[in-house]
Parts: sequence; structure tokens; C-alpha cells
Amino acid sequence: MDQRTIAIVGGGACGTATFIHLVLKLIVAPEPEPVSFALIEKREEIGPGLAYDTGQKGHLLNTSAGLMGIFAHEQNHFVDWMAKHRELIDAEYPGIATDEHSYPPRELYGTYLKEIVNEYVELARQHGMTVNLYHELAVDATITEEGATVVLESGRTIEADVLVLATGTPKSNNFNELEDSPHYLDSPWPAGRILNTITDKDASVCVLGASLTAIDAIITLINNGHQGPIKLYSKDGLLPRVQSPEEVPFDRQVLTIGNVRRIMREQKRALRASDLFRLFREEVERIRGPLDWKQFRRVGKSQLDLLTDDIEQALQGDSIFQNILYSTRYSSFAIWQLLPQDERIRFSKWLKPYSDINRHAIPLKNAYILRDLLASGQVTVTAYSDQITWDDTSECFTMTTEKGFTDQADYVINATGPAIKAEKMLVPVLEQLLAKKQLVPCEAGGVQADVNTMQLYVPNLGDAPAYGIGHLLVGELFDTNSVWFNVARIDPLTQSIIKRIQHERTERVAY
Repeated sequence: MDQRTIAIVGGGACGTATFIHLVLKLIVAPEPEPVSFALIEKREEIGPGLAYDTGQKGHLLNTSAGLMGIFAHEQNHFVDWMAKHRELIDAEYPGIATDEHSYPPRELYGTYLKEIVNEYVELARQHGMTVNLYHELAVDATITEEGATVVLESGRTIEADVLVLATGTPKSNNFNELEDSPHYLDSPWPAGRILNTITDKDASVCVLGASLTAIDAIITLINNGHQGPIKLYSKDGLLPRVQSPEEVPFDRQVLTIGNVRRIMREQKRALRASDLFRLFREEVERIRGPLDWKQFRRVGKSQLDLLTDDIEQALQGDSIFQNILYSTRYSSFAIWQLLPQDERIRFSKWLKPYSDINRHAIPLKNAYILRDLLASGQVTVTAYSDQITWDDTSECFTMTTEKGFTDQADYVINATGPAIKAEKMLVPVLEQLLAKKQLVPCEAGGVQADVNTMQLYVPNLGDAPAYGIGHLLVGELFDTNSVWFNVARIDPLTQSIIKRIQHERTERVAY
């Protein structure tokens, strides 16, 4: 019987999860399907991707270990794996916590992913499946009713019956005018690039952005002995808040899916981003009473004072904003689907930055490090960054804010985050598919897909044999920077692929 070929472009966490879910579902099926896998990843190892293969023990997970399991509905799988590998962990990472509330090193999570994917490669082969690994960049693809053709950088082509795009999180595509400078890094990953480029420990470094990725860049520098000033520049200057040692449960009574639906029913209109903010405020004031919301503005205030307060609130478990937003973890996707595209864009512009600093907070250990760096003056945070220029003669960068403030730095690291719009995602295979109009941009970001199956919308193909997962679908899925969420969406994705293959087999037999 002919094997069906499934090509997975991208070997990071999403690509890995897709592969292992498919293998598991295939081997437990009553009538196993003859399947061949083509795993396409330019890096030498399948599994960890850039985010979890940093080579820096000081880089911690930004999500608690109890949410990092790579199997759907088994969020504690990573915690269970660590318990079984206690000897390895004690030798490589002495003293780290490994319970469900802990934030272990990313590198350890990368080890976990590598072990799982290697196990499932062997398992697939034991069950008669072919697994081919291609350590190349996919530079082009064409999707037809029958399948897809993937072109690799070497010119080699792969014919597949089903294509899965798990292309990961693309690097930032802004400040392209700085690319010619030898002192400019367009991404903090891999961390080795920072260490190989910024060899002068006293040099001044500007990190563009103030999110968790920017803080990871600071940790890379500090843990490797950097002593020069580090200057965070971002649009709003908002540092993430701080993770509590344990997540505090919150019983929402106002910001609920029922109340969201009620607004739509009673007012006979679509949901608005402003509705969500109003419900959030009512939820807070239900506990705290009437508040002057201007007091919560963080831009322009001392980031040291704010971080110090945030650490104290985290230790007390008293950050009500975070507690409420964490409690929406499993309903935010359903609410996101109720927002029209224009309201999703409005939410992303006005509310998401504030949501993100609460939902994607700093692990407590790194918060202490950052607090001390702010207190010493080695790290500073500047908002309203507007312009950066490079001078070949002086070999330095000049940063200018919209208020006219200027400063200089010897090096710049771009940690502003990935592009949201599909046409700005610098991923060769995506660029080619968009150019051919085989993928359609989603107004809120990424490309269009059926969120029930992750099947990509391909014009003129009613049932395209192509699927996507992760940042590629950011406008459709919202929470694509969370492993637990991507894994949850990979479950229906892989189920759809299995049904497709089984249906094709039935049609072949009938024919």
C-alpha cells in the first residue's frame, strides 16, 4: 500500500508536538495508516528550536512548568519527566525547583523536547513509518488539491500529501536600515550571537523592547560578565509584571463568557474590545471597590519603584490584575473568536500591551536580578523611542525619542518581538506562498485558517491539504506564544489530518 507523506516545516516546539501527536494517533488506530514523515528544520536538532536551545542556564521558562507538557491535556507531563530525571537535573542544574509552579531553565525544557521527539522517531519507525529528517531551510512551496511540493534551499523538492507549516516565531523585521552595521543584532537568539558580537564587557548596549525577550537579552549579558550600561528602549517602556511563587486562583463573576454573550444578545451587536475592558474594570471593582484608574498608568513612572512594588505584590499573591487575567486562560480563545477583525485590531493596539505585561510576567528570580540592575543604574528604561541611526565614523548608535531626548550606544539588540502582519513575516516559504496568493492574510495578523482544524485557507481549493500552527495563525488564535495553547490546538489539527488520510484510503479502496 502506498505511503501517505506528511511534510512538517519547522522543527521547534510546535513542529515537534505535531509530529508526536500524529505518531501516537497513528499507532493506536484500529487500522494503522502507512505514513511517511518529512521533518524539515534547518537547525541540526529537531525539538527545542531557538527559544529552548539557548545554551544559557540563566534563561528561565516564562511559563510555569505545570503548563509546559508537550501532550494535549497532559500539562504536567514535563513536571513528571523532570521527576524521573532528578539525577540528571541535580548534576546539570543543582538546586533548581521542578514542581508545577517552578520556572526551570529553558535549556532543560529543550532537553525534554529532544528526548521526546527522538523517542517518537524511533517509535514511528518501529511501527513501519518512514521518518526523514531534512536539516535545510524550506524556501518555497506549492499547494494543490492533491498535496504540496516543498522546495529546500539546496534545490531539493519534497512531494507531500499533507503540508503542516509550523514555522515558529519569526525575528523582528523592523529597523532593517541598521542591518549593515556590524554592531547590530536583529534578534537576541541564539544567545551565542550576543556573546560573540559584544565582546567588550564595558560597551554600552541598547536593547530595543522591554518584554520578556528583552529581559532574556539582559540576562545573557549579565550572566556572562557584562559590566557596561544596558539601555532598554521601547514604545511604551512597560516592563512585564512579576510572577507569584504560585498562581492565585480567582473566581470570576463578571468577566465571563456568559456575560460576553449576554451583551451581544441584549444589544444585538458584535462584541467590542471596550466591552471586555468594561467587564474587567467591573471585576476588579467588585473586589476593590470604586477606583481611580489613572493611578494604574505605568508609563513615565519610575520602573524601579514599579518593579519593587510588583515583586511585593507577587510575593503576597495580591496582584488582582494578574489573578483575573490568569483565570481567563481557558476562555480567552473563545472570547477572541467573538471579536470581529476590526475589534481584534483595536484590542491588540490599545489593550493587549497591558494584558501582556500581566499575563506574561517575569519569573521571580529574574525580577530580583532586574531590580538590582535598575537600582545600580546599569539598566535603564526609556519610553517613546522613535528613531535609531548608526554612524560609521563614530561606530555608535544614536537613539532619539519623540520628545527629542537623545542617547548613544555601542551596540543594539532588537528584541521588539515578531511581526504580526503576515506580509511582514520574514519566513521564505511563507513569503513565497503569499506571493503566489496561496495564503490569505488575516486582518488581525498571520494568515486565515479554520480554527476548528487549523486547516489553512487556500483560494480556489475548498479542501486544501495544508495546515498551520503557532505564530503563523496569531490573528486567528491569539495565544500563540503559549506552548499549552498551541498543544491544545494541535490536537484537533492532527485529528483532522488522520481523518483526511483515512478518508483517502477508503476512497482508494472503493475505487
